[in-house]
Amino acid sequence: MLTLVDSTNSNDSITPEAHGLYKLSLHADRQLVIETKPVFGANITLHQDILKHANFVAQPNNIIGWLDHAGLGHFTISQGPTLSEQNNAPFISPSQFFSADGGILRVISSTRIYLIATEVDDILSKGFCFFTPV
Repeated sequence: MLTLVDSTNSNDSITPEAHGLYKLSLHADRQLVIETKPVFGANITLHQDILKHANFVAQPNNIIGWLDHAGLGHFTISQGPTLSEQNNAPFISPSQFFSADGGILRVISSTRIYLIATEVDDILSKGFCFFTPV
């Protein structure tokens, strides 16, 4: 027995959609440390347990790290991995994706994180991670 396929409603055009991948970078002049608890005098302390995995899903109750009084002002967010910097790219506020209530750095919603670097110098020069809300 044969089955007839209705091909009148076919879509033969491919339209790329925005991938929703963002890059989290730190300002290069910040003092960054990697520890299991906040370090007095450091602008940013990243929790060392998050650096054990190349990628993971962070939940809003997970601690990413700790921040001093400047909070999310230490970070810059840009759109995805790009080959060149976009001068006309829209401004993306870190508060759209992260919170710093009580100096604790957390994601606002479930977020897949792909680490770029795990060493302090590399994080400051290359960026911390790519991420996308899930």
